[in-house]
Amino acid sequence: MNKAKMTFRFDEQGRVARYAGAAGESQKNESSPARSTREVYEISGESRIPPPLTYRAVESADYWGDPLTDQAATGIAVFPEHEKPDGGNYYFQRTRTSWWKVVGSLTGAVVTGALFGFVVLSMFNQEITVPIPGIGVPKQEAAGEAADIPVLGSVISKEQMPLVQVVLPSQSYHFLQYGVFSTAEGVELAQQQLRDSGIAAARDTLDEKRVYAGVSPDREEAKLLSGRLKTGGVHLILHEISLPESATVEYNGDAASLQQYLAQSADLVYMLSSSSAALLGEASPTRQSQEETGQLRESHQLWTKSAALIRGKLSASAEGEVKEMEKAMNSAVEAMGEFNEKGEQTMLWEVQNEMMRFIMAEQKLVGNH
Repeated sequence: MNKAKMTFRFDEQGRVARYAGAAGESQKNESSPARSTREVYEISGESRIPPPLTYRAVESADYWGDPLTDQAATGIAVFPEHEKPDGGNYYFQRTRTSWWKVVGSLTGAVVTGALFGFVVLSMFNQEITVPIPGIGVPKQEAAGEAADIPVLGSVISKEQMPLVQVVLPSQSYHFLQYGVFSTAEGVELAQQQLRDSGIAAARDTLDEKRVYAGVSPDREEAKLLSGRLKTGGVHLILHEISLPESATVEYNGDAASLQQYLAQSADLVYMLSSSSAALLGEASPTRQSQEETGQLRESHQLWTKSAALIRGKLSASAEGEVKEMEKAMNSAVEAMGEFNEKGEQTMLWEVQNEMMRFIMAEQKLVGNH
C-alpha cells in the first residue's frame, strides 16, 4: 500500500503549489534529513528549481556553567537556515547538565566560605593582624622611629624590655642535701621517699640532680635539724647556696619598687626558714609568741603590696618566676599560721618545703647561674 502524502501550499497570489519529489515519493522518503535530492516546485504548470539549502551554525547555551573558571568552549549546533523556528539571529538550545561542574562549583563555594570564616575568626581572636583601613594601621610614633609591623601571629615590638640593675641584700642559705642523682627518675624517687617520711622535699631548679630536705639561713640551726633527722635514719649533708648581691632584670617599671620587693622577700624568707628550722630541731615544737606572729603578719602585708606594684611589668620568663615566688610565700605564711593554731609539726615541714621553692625561683630570677 502506498503511504505517500501530497502537500499543497499556496503562493502569495493564492495559487496552488504542489510539491513533488523529482524521483518520486519513495525516493524522497529514502533521502537524508538534509534533503540532498533535488526538489522541484510546480506552480500553475511552471517548474522551478528551489535555491540550494544553506546551513548556519548557531550557539547552544549551557545553563550550568562553572562560576569559578572560564568556559573553554561553547556548544555549537547546525540547523538549516529556513528551519529556524523563531526567526531570530540565533536559536538557543539547552544542553545536558554537567553534574561534575555543579559539584565543583559547590565545593569551591564551601572551601571559600570556610577560609573566609577562618580569617575573620582569627582577626577577632587577635591571631592575625590585617591592615584594615582605620583599624590596626601601623602608627608612626615619631620622626625617624620604626612603626610596629603587623605580621601573622604577633606584632614586632619597636623596643625590647629594658634591663634594670638592682642591688640585693646578702643572702646565704644552708640546704640539707639528701643526695645527688644521675637521672630524673632517681630525683623523683628520692623526693617521694622524703614525702613518705613526712619530710620536706625540693629539687634544685638550676642543678636539677640535687634533692633537698630542708633549709635554714643559720648554719648551726641547719646542723641541729640534720642531726635530728639522722636519728630517724635520714642522712643529710649541708649544701650552701648564696644569691648574688646585684642582678640585672628585664623590668619595665620603677626600679625602686623592684628593689623594695626583693629586699622584703629576703626578710620574710629569713624569718620563715629560720623559725621553722629552729622549731623542727626541738623535740617538742612550741607555738610562736604573739609578738612573732604579729611581726610575721605585718611583714607579709607589706610584701604583698610590693608584689602588686611589680606585677605585669616583668618579662614573660621573669613573670613566671615571680608568680612561683608569690604562691610559695603565701603558702608558707598560711602553713605557719595553721601551726600556731593547731601545733601540728607537719605544718612546719610545709613551711620548709615552700621556702625552698621560693629560694629556687628567686635564684632563677636574679640569674645566679
